[in-house]
Amino acid sequence: MKLGLIYHQFIHAGGLENYLVEFSRQLLARGHEVHLITSINASEVVEKLKGAQWHMIQRPTGSALLRMAYFNLAAGRVAADLGMDLTLGFGRTTTHDLHRAGGGCHSLYSRLLPWWKRYAPKNLLELLLERRLYNGGHTRHFIMNSARVAAQIQGIYPGARDQCSVIYTAVDTQHYRPAEDRASHRAALCSELRADASKPIALFVSLSHRRKGLDALLHAWRAVDATLWIAGKPLGKRYTALIEQLGLQTKVRALPPTNDLVRLYQAADWFVHPTLYDACANTVLQSMACGLPGLISAQDGAIDHIHDGENGLILYHPQKVEELTSRLRQAFALPEQERAAMGSRARDTMLPLTWEAHIDAWLEVIERTRSATLESR
Repeated sequence: MKLGLIYHQFIHAGGLENYLVEFSRQLLARGHEVHLITSINASEVVEKLKGAQWHMIQRPTGSALLRMAYFNLAAGRVAADLGMDLTLGFGRTTTHDLHRAGGGCHSLYSRLLPWWKRYAPKNLLELLLERRLYNGGHTRHFIMNSARVAAQIQGIYPGARDQCSVIYTAVDTQHYRPAEDRASHRAALCSELRADASKPIALFVSLSHRRKGLDALLHAWRAVDATLWIAGKPLGKRYTALIEQLGLQTKVRALPPTNDLVRLYQAADWFVHPTLYDACANTVLQSMACGLPGLISAQDGAIDHIHDGENGLILYHPQKVEELTSRLRQAFALPEQERAAMGSRARDTMLPLTWEAHIDAWLEVIERTRSATLESR
């Protein structure tokens, strides 16, 4: 099929961008004609997606507001001129056949923003585009990466009701896998990082510390005897000052930037994810695939995969320091054999989420949507 994928940037960056690059590669491997409609790409992505056809939209310079509005209008025109079998949108665009809500429901997420960001023109435009996407009638079907997000969007936007499918994010379980000798790997990494290997180690990964719940986590950390590794975005002055204010300098470690999270997943004892909102965080799925049990926020759609007490623990109110502290103590009190068994069950949960199954599910929806489109003409 001739498929047009619409997203403003094809680069290796956050979870959505990395997903989209691999998704495109998988479609090319299946023999589909892939057209990428975008404004930004990276040389390593172009090299990886050999065979794809690129259609670059030169957005105007100036504000992010102007660039977003322009790309939405121009991408629809470009896709129409190309004569695709189907078009697939992944971002703040409103005119395509299918759309994947990889970022979740912006209407809910925006309520977590500080007031000056919540009422900023850029955010108001994002809310407007989201309303047009789901209620405008141009998009025939919506793909969600968790049942939680599907319920949220269908509850807010009547136009999305009865037009949603849940396709869970794929996980490369050959790459994300437990260490062959976890004890030796853990000891070696602790030695490399000069970390105390005698205490439980929890891993927190974030590119947005406030939204991911770091404030409550740091306050809870005062009451536990364990080490917290923070990976992802460097800590700014605010969090550095908070760690010092709470007396956590010896218990909290900000790790150097790395693209190799697997080593951290394999060495840590727990993954802690007290997010205030996530559609379905890739880090949760990756850590589970590595056999790392987690304390996962109920505000993340990834809890579709969590069975409390069996393959992880659920934080029902992650912003409440008392509950977070209690769950942390519960986790760190588990004997190693029980912790390891929980991690093994977490990995087993991820094994069916292969890229092959993921693309099969997508192609089933694509073919069904294409058939319905042809019938309606």
